[in-house]
Amino acid sequence: MMEPFGLAVHASLEGSGVSGLNVLVSGCGPIGLMNIAAAKALGASKVIATDIHPLRLTAAAKMGADECINATEESVYKTVRSLLGERGVDVAIDYSGQAAALKELIQSITHGGELRLMGVPSHDILLNLEEWLFKGLIVRGLHGRRLYETWERSTSLLVTGRVDLSSLVSHRLPLSAAEDAFEMALNGQSLKILFEPNGSCI
Repeated sequence: MMEPFGLAVHASLEGSGVSGLNVLVSGCGPIGLMNIAAAKALGASKVIATDIHPLRLTAAAKMGADECINATEESVYKTVRSLLGERGVDVAIDYSGQAAALKELIQSITHGGELRLMGVPSHDILLNLEEWLFKGLIVRGLHGRRLYETWERSTSLLVTGRVDLSSLVSHRLPLSAAEDAFEMALNGQSLKILFEPNGSCI
C-alpha cells in the first residue's frame, strides 16, 4: 500500500500543493482514493471526487471526499460550478486517462489553476489546447515520487493516523481466484484485492 500511496501524496504535494485549495480528483481507483485522503490530510479546503462506478464513489466518501459526482449521471463541470460558483476548482488531478473526463476537468478549473495528470491513456487523445491557453492552466504530467521526501510525508500521515487506508481492501481472495479478481478489477467491482496464498509453493 505504501508504494501507490506515495504516488497519491506526490500528486498532492506537487506545484502549489493542496493546502487551502479546492481539489477535484477524477478516477477513484485505489490511487485516486488515496489521493482524496492525502489531500484532506494535507489541508485541502474541499475535495470533490468523480467516477463512473458507484462502488468507488461510495469509497470516495469514506476516504473524505466532500462531494461525489457520478459522471454518467450528471455533468462534472455543471456540478462543480453549482458547488463552488464560477471560480471552479484550483487543482484537478486526473487518474482516468479518459478524454471525456479531461474535457470536464479543464472546464471545471479556475483561470490559472493546475491540471495534474496521473492517468495513462490507452490511446491518443485529442484535446482543445485553446481552452488551456486562454485559461492560463498549469499542466503537470506526474510520474513516480520524490525520494525521500514523499516517503517521509507518506509514512508520517499513516503513522499519526491522519490517513487510514484499511478500508481500501475490498476483497480477500485465495490465489486460485486470481482470474476472478482481475475481472472484478477491470469492471470496477473492487478496490484493493488482497490475495491470501493457499498453496504449498509460497
